[in-house]
Amino acid sequence: MVLRRPSKPGEGSVGGLTAVPMAESWRGLRKRLQKPVAKGQWPGLAACVFVSKSLRLVEEIGYADLEAKSPMTRKTLMRIYSMTKCIVAAAVMQLLEAGHLDLDDELAKHLPNFQNPKVVTEGDDGMPNFSRLTPSRRPILIRHLLTHTSGISCGLAPTLDGPRQRTARERAWAGIYMPLVNRVDRGEVKDLAQWVLQPALSVNELAQLPLISHPGTHYSYGYSYDILGHLIEVKSGKKLESYLHDHILKPLGMCDTSFQVPCSKRLSVLYRYTKSRLWGSDGRRFRLVRVDPKKGAQSRWAKCLVPSAGGGLSSLEGGLLSTMDDYAKFLLAVTSGGQHGGVRILSEKSAEMMMSDLSSLLGSRVPSSARPYDDAGLGLSGIGELQRRGAPSWGGWFDGVPGVRQWGGAASCAFKFDPNKGQPILVMVMTQALPQDDGTTITTLLKDVREVIHAEK
Repeated sequence: MVLRRPSKPGEGSVGGLTAVPMAESWRGLRKRLQKPVAKGQWPGLAACVFVSKSLRLVEEIGYADLEAKSPMTRKTLMRIYSMTKCIVAAAVMQLLEAGHLDLDDELAKHLPNFQNPKVVTEGDDGMPNFSRLTPSRRPILIRHLLTHTSGISCGLAPTLDGPRQRTARERAWAGIYMPLVNRVDRGEVKDLAQWVLQPALSVNELAQLPLISHPGTHYSYGYSYDILGHLIEVKSGKKLESYLHDHILKPLGMCDTSFQVPCSKRLSVLYRYTKSRLWGSDGRRFRLVRVDPKKGAQSRWAKCLVPSAGGGLSSLEGGLLSTMDDYAKFLLAVTSGGQHGGVRILSEKSAEMMMSDLSSLLGSRVPSSARPYDDAGLGLSGIGELQRRGAPSWGGWFDGVPGVRQWGGAASCAFKFDPNKGQPILVMVMTQALPQDDGTTITTLLKDVREVIHAEK
């Protein structure tokens, strides 16, 4: 593969900030960062590093479209999938700030269809028993939605699913939501309000589907943030797309971030690294296979079918499109007390809450299953997983350093923020490749940056 680099490697501008001249000590870091592209595992990548709010590194390598040889850059438009949730969390903080919501509000206070939820009983075989539904022990609270402990999970997005085969048990529990996914794919759902609240044909709306666990007891990643997305619509009187544009994206100058492809831009190609004939390879060797669009065709994602908060509402689309340059502006604002570039989107108090361990606020009697991966060393903040004291060091996503916040999306875009004892580090890596990276690339980058800045002292 021919690798493309910017005219001045390691330099440029991201998030409205210009990189400082690169020292020699950073060059080895760049070489290690390029490995997924050099190995042919990713089509290209854009990456950046901020240290103490100063841009220290910009990397652009490989392609956004391998066949057309379109370069991958910091301004390449990409599917950020679950990283949309972080922006939606900031919007929720704005509503809290304005007095429209409280973390301890019952969801049914604002969306009455969620009154008196029922919970599916698990059979002796581990399968859901739909003939036995029990009343929920407690109502769903706003804080349950923010921490993925609402009892609401999600369906499978077949196009985005990982390489391993799902068990019959996993398929059965996810099957609760598959009629909704199928309805979105068929174009029967026009907006988030209809998806959350309105019945159609013989399929009930999300609000009437049974919970998979009692609220506040079990971490289950899924549609909780999409419900928050509709709650933003109800409290603001605007569609989610309009609210995010008016209150976060436009103020920060995130002009390339939206739920649809701007007329002036071309969406990067999504690839799958696979050897499976099922996914279009030859069954013998790993290679990158185009997912959407197929060669010569227009992307299906000219407009997101149902603008939402990053959940897999369909089998392909899910959340915002953005660029590294744009998304950096949002992260810099949140990690800098709520403002960036002279624009404030959150009060200092709200920004602090956005960064705080929201899982720890669920209460002292919350079971360990309410934590991500059932691990006491992990919590959840408004911008993703938070490594606590005793954080896991499994490799991949986790390096055992407390205070690190991290999040990513299905197509292998990711970021990490490390307070780093008063010398904060923000790193981002963005590409368009399935299955989602296991976190090794972004974690290795953060480790390398720590070593480089330590050597500079």
